[in-house]
Amino acid sequence: MKRRRLWIGRGIAAALATLALAAGVQAQTPAEQEMYDIARELWCPLCAGIRLDACELQACAQMRDEIAYLLAEGHDRAYILAYFEEQYGVQVRGAPPWTGFYGWAWLMPLLVFLALGTVMVGRMRKAARMRADAARLRPEATTSSS
Repeated sequence: MKRRRLWIGRGIAAALATLALAAGVQAQTPAEQEMYDIARELWCPLCAGIRLDACELQACAQMRDEIAYLLAEGHDRAYILAYFEEQYGVQVRGAPPWTGFYGWAWLMPLLVFLALGTVMVGRMRKAARMRADAARLRPEATTSSS
């Protein structure tokens, strides 16, 4: 019985902690929210696979401060993203753009998938035809030998 109460108590504590965190996240100002929205689209240039809004490095904190500064100056999202791309390269965006060479980076997996699918369908149709031909020839062979 004590274990059950302890387990329920821990569950309630975890739920309250989650609500407190959610309330803290929603208490941001609109400027902070926009800064974090832009930071979510950028990736840490020093870490592998960590978004700028989640990275705890000092360099990332400075980048977030720079985003806030650029927003305060009146720059829009497109300008800020282009600014960081110019400073740190295309990899800071996390995904290649749809233009130039990078357009092929988006299209190649799709083209390879379509080519492999076409080959697979062709082989499956050929195998089905061969089975149908074999089934059609098999009864003739048994009736003619009888």
